Amino acid sequence: MTERLILLTNDDGLWAPGLAALARAAAPFGRVVTVAPDRNRSAVSSAMSLHNILRLSEIGPDRFACDGTPVDCVLVGICEVLQRKPDWVLSGINHGFNLGEDVFYSGTVGAAFEGRIQGARAAAFSNHPAGSLEFAEPWITRFLERWEAMDLPANRIWNVNFPQGEPLGFRLTGQDTRAYHDLVERRSDPRNTPYFWIGGDAGPTYAKAPGSDAEAVFEGFASVTPLRLDLGCPETLARQADFDAAFGG
Repeated sequence: MTERLILLTNDDGLWAPGLAALARAAAPFGRVVTVAPDRNRSAVSSAMSLHNILRLSEIGPDRFACDGTPVDCVLVGICEVLQRKPDWVLSGINHGFNLGEDVFYSGTVGAAFEGRIQGARAAAFSNHPAGSLEFAEPWITRFLERWEAMDLPANRIWNVNFPQGEPLGFRLTGQDTRAYHDLVERRSDPRNTPYFWIGGDAGPTYAKAPGSDAEAVFEGFASVTPLRLDLGCPETLARQADFDAAFGG
């Protein structure tokens, strides 16, 4: 049997401790090749560098830094470094949650989606911002031991979030909703030219709805959430008569 080929990336950068922990957790399952951004590229979602050149630097055996986005890293990793489709694409471990609508902004999740688009089994991993990687790492190993036993339909990934302490177990969850308290702060540079800083000091407030990813992690469980690339609304597509009444004629 051919050795399993595993591509790792993240959005916190190649030297992030979470990426090293993910590499250790994945190592027993095959050949691990890491292609990650050369700096922090958080909150870039599925951005792709169509108008910039990309540079790739070999930092060590099976370890590469790319000056692009997480999605760039997946594409360069598959097309240039591996030169074939990997069996798994694993992204993380992100410093901070990717719960609820966070997944639309997350470079960690975007990279996992790109891995799935390229035909690999894919998952994204994130940790409580004050959580310990020592707790998360063995639970990723447990997850990887078992996840091939539960296949997902095409264009689906797993999004896994870990609580602050030792997880009480895995919990299958849906997505929560959150208010992020974003702000746009206006400042001036030394030439008195205005610039703007986007951020939020308070952090998100999660609804913690029953069965949601946020409820699970705040109750001490590792949330395991299936996500899909298909964002269509079947409940609306079923309303053909209402559509015809509104748009027909």
